[in-house]
Amino acid sequence: MNSVKRSAQGRPKSTEKQHQVLVAASCLFLTNGFSGTSMDNVAKKAGVSKQTVYSHYKNKDALYSAVIEFKVREYQLDEEHVRELGADIKAVLTMLGRQFVQLLHDEEVISMYRVVIGEVSTNPHVAELFFNAGPKQAMQMLARYLVEYCPSMEQEDARYCSMVFFNLLKGEHHMKSLMGLPGAMSKSEQMLFVDKIINSYRIMLVQFIPDEQLATSFNSN
Repeated sequence: MNSVKRSAQGRPKSTEKQHQVLVAASCLFLTNGFSGTSMDNVAKKAGVSKQTVYSHYKNKDALYSAVIEFKVREYQLDEEHVRELGADIKAVLTMLGRQFVQLLHDEEVISMYRVVIGEVSTNPHVAELFFNAGPKQAMQMLARYLVEYCPSMEQEDARYCSMVFFNLLKGEHHMKSLMGLPGAMSKSEQMLFVDKIINSYRIMLVQFIPDEQLATSFNSN
C-alpha cells in the first residue's frame, strides 16, 4: 500500500503543501518585495508550519529561485518540452518563442520585473537570483539544444545565438510593459511577431548551422 498521504484531489500532501508555499511566496514577493518577505510570512500565508517551508527550501534565496522556476515551468520553458520536439529546429524555436512572449505578457511576470528593478539599488543580490533562475536558465537550455542537435555549432556560438534569440523576442512590448505603457499584443499578434522573428533569426543561424539542416526543418513546416 502506498504510504504517501494524498489530498482529496489526489495530489500527495507534501506536494500540495509545497505548491501552497510557492503560491504564497509568489504573492508576498510581488507585494512586499524580496527584502520585505520572510519565511515566517510565507508559512503564515501558506497555512503551513515554518518547519514545512524549510523542509522544502533551505533559505529565502532558494525559495525565491523556486518561485521564478515555477513560473517558467508554467509556460513550458523547460528541457522536457524542448526534447519532445527533437531535431526540428523551427518547431523548437516556435514553441519557445510563443511561450516566452506569452510569459512576458503575464501581469505577474511584469510585476516581478518591476519589483526586481525597484530593489536592485539596495539589494543587487535579488537581481542575480532572478536572472539565474529565469533568463539564464532559458538561454542555457536553448544553447544546450543547439549544441546537441547542431554538431557544427560551438558552445560559445550556441550561447550567443540563444542570447540573441530571447532578446529579439522582447521587442518593444517588453520595455513598454515595464514602464506601464500600452503595447500588449493579442494572441494572434504574438504569433505573427514570433514568426517574423524566427524568419529573421534563420538568416543569422546560417552562419553557424549548415543551410541543408535548416532547410530540412524550415521547409517541412
